[in-house]
Amino acid sequence: MTKSPNPKILIRTPNWLGDLVISTGFISAVLENFPNSEIDLIVRSGFENLPLIHRGKILIFDPKKNSSGDFGKKLIKNNYDIFFVLPPSFSSAWMAFKSKASKRIGYKGQFRSILLNYSKSYEKKPRTEHILKEYMNLLSPNLSIEKYPPYLKTSRKWIESNLNSLEYPLPQSFFAISPGAVYGRTKQWPTIYFRKLVKKLNKFTESQTIILGTFDDIKLGEEISNGLESVQNFCGKTSLSQLIAVLSKAKLLIGNDSGSMHLMSALKRPQIAIFGSTSPKWTSPINPNSTIIKEDLKCSPCFSRTCRYNHYECLTKITPEIVFQKIQKIITKLN
Repeated sequence: MTKSPNPKILIRTPNWLGDLVISTGFISAVLENFPNSEIDLIVRSGFENLPLIHRGKILIFDPKKNSSGDFGKKLIKNNYDIFFVLPPSFSSAWMAFKSKASKRIGYKGQFRSILLNYSKSYEKKPRTEHILKEYMNLLSPNLSIEKYPPYLKTSRKWIESNLNSLEYPLPQSFFAISPGAVYGRTKQWPTIYFRKLVKKLNKFTESQTIILGTFDDIKLGEEISNGLESVQNFCGKTSLSQLIAVLSKAKLLIGNDSGSMHLMSALKRPQIAIFGSTSPKWTSPINPNSTIIKEDLKCSPCFSRTCRYNHYECLTKITPEIVFQKIQKIITKLN
């Protein structure tokens, strides 16, 4: 790929939390294929404390403080040989172009070919194969996602340190639910369904339930937990690092196709992933301990943020009873 035996490499990681976690599989592959190279990562501001694997520096990109072009110019002094551009946006390719990296590698589209001197076409129609495989193909089409699954570099000490910094102590045994979805309503299982599911869990097990999410999910967590015993609303009460630590201790995560789903996948912990408008073929958790629930309707996957028919049946047809039956099977195996 380059004449230099140990090229200096930069990877522009994705902007979405879930995609960033997925991309750790690609990062692993690059580390293995270039064992003696310095490999730096560009990470969007807010994700810099993720325990990402790398062999170099973490460069923080804050779009509120720098334009993509200005940030790219600052990279010129680093003399990168290879710049992998994982996001599909024009701005990320513009950043690579401005960096003057010798080889700028990414996918075509949005007039990016004039900026990337190694622009590639998708091996298959976009969103029909796993996004990690799409990333892998930028390095080599022969790489498998099974060999390089998403991975977070946690340790027992790192986890315990983050748990000790929590404002509220964790229960000894608990299930976790993640009801939010930044993408929109078509990814979000109905709130009333989550509440019904939590009620069933309360009757079925002595373990408590913790609701996880961001500040934007606080009201959502309150709607689910209000008046229910053995349920704690942790929405908005954890940093990203603390969230990972909490997930590592959960017996099971039940949630939408979201960042939390991919964090749990990278931890290889038991999880149930509920898919609505999106496709497991593209963003499923690469986790042997995952259970995917998806309704195959004629209109899905549509990848839309709102339902064009306003029925949201891809989500509403997945009843609390269906999810609870899956939970029972998983618990039986765990015991």
